[in-house]
Amino acid sequence: MPRSYVVTSEDTAIALGSGDVPVLATPRVIAWLEAATVDACPDLAPDETSVGTRVDIEHLAASPVGARVDTAAELVHRDGRLLRFAVTAQHDVGQGPVLVAQGQVTRVVVRREPFLARVGPDLVIREALPDELPAVGELRVEAYVAGYGMAEEEVGYADVLRDVVRQATQAQILVALRRGELVGTVTIVPAGRPLAEVAQPGEVEFRFMAVAPHAWRQGIAQALMAAVTDRSAGQTLVCSVIEGNEPAAGLYLAHGFTSIPGRDHEPVPGVRLKVFTRPAG
Repeated sequence: MPRSYVVTSEDTAIALGSGDVPVLATPRVIAWLEAATVDACPDLAPDETSVGTRVDIEHLAASPVGARVDTAAELVHRDGRLLRFAVTAQHDVGQGPVLVAQGQVTRVVVRREPFLARVGPDLVIREALPDELPAVGELRVEAYVAGYGMAEEEVGYADVLRDVVRQATQAQILVALRRGELVGTVTIVPAGRPLAEVAQPGEVEFRFMAVAPHAWRQGIAQALMAAVTDRSAGQTLVCSVIEGNEPAAGLYLAHGFTSIPGRDHEPVPGVRLKVFTRPAG
C-alpha cells in the first residue's frame, strides 16, 4: 500500500544534519521507503516481526518543502526469512510525477522476543551528552532532597549539584538511562582536579551518586557502582558519604570498600563525611 508524505522543514537536510540545503534529506527518504516495506511485508506469525538489514537507495531528485512524496514497495524476492523489496519514491510539484528515489531494501523475519532479548539490558550506562547535563543537575537535587534530607532552601549546595556543565570540563559524568529515561548519575574525578574533595595521588574519586526517587531499590545504584569500578580499573577508588547514610555505606562496603576514619572530614560545620576507599585491583 503506497504511503504519502508532505515535506516539512523538519524533513530537510538542514534539520537532519545531512546537508546544508532546505530540501528533503536522504535519511528521511530512506526512512519513508523502509516504512513502505513494512506495509508490504507478507503476513507473519503473531510472535514474528521483520527488521531492516540492508538499504541500497539512489536519491535522484531534490524535493522542496511543501512537496508531496509518494512511496511504494513491492516484494520481489523471498528466501526463507529473507525479504527483498523494490522501492520507489515520487513527488509532484506541478510538472507531473518525478522519480525522487529508487532502489532495494532487504528485511529479515525474526521472532520478536528473542530478538529484543539480544539487544541488551533495559538499563544503559554511558557518559552524559552535553544537552543532558541540565537534567543531570535537576536529578541530583531531587535525589538529595528526597534521600539525604537536604532542604530545598539550601540554595548553595543545590547550585553545586546543578553546576554540571562546568563540572563536565574536569570530570566524567555518567548517566543511567532505563528505556531512554534518565534515572541515575555519578561523577568520576581524577585526583588533582578542582572537583576532587578527598582523592590523593593515584586515586580516583566519585561524587554525586544519585538515583531518581521513583527508581530507588531497582538496582540502579549497584549498576552505577559497577560502571565506576569498570572505568577505574587499576586505580584506587575513594568516595565520601554523609554520616548516617547507611544505605550508601552498605552499597560501598558490598563492593569491597573500607571505611577510613582518619580521612573523615567536615566540609562545613555540622556536616560530617565518612571516607571509603577500595584498593586498585
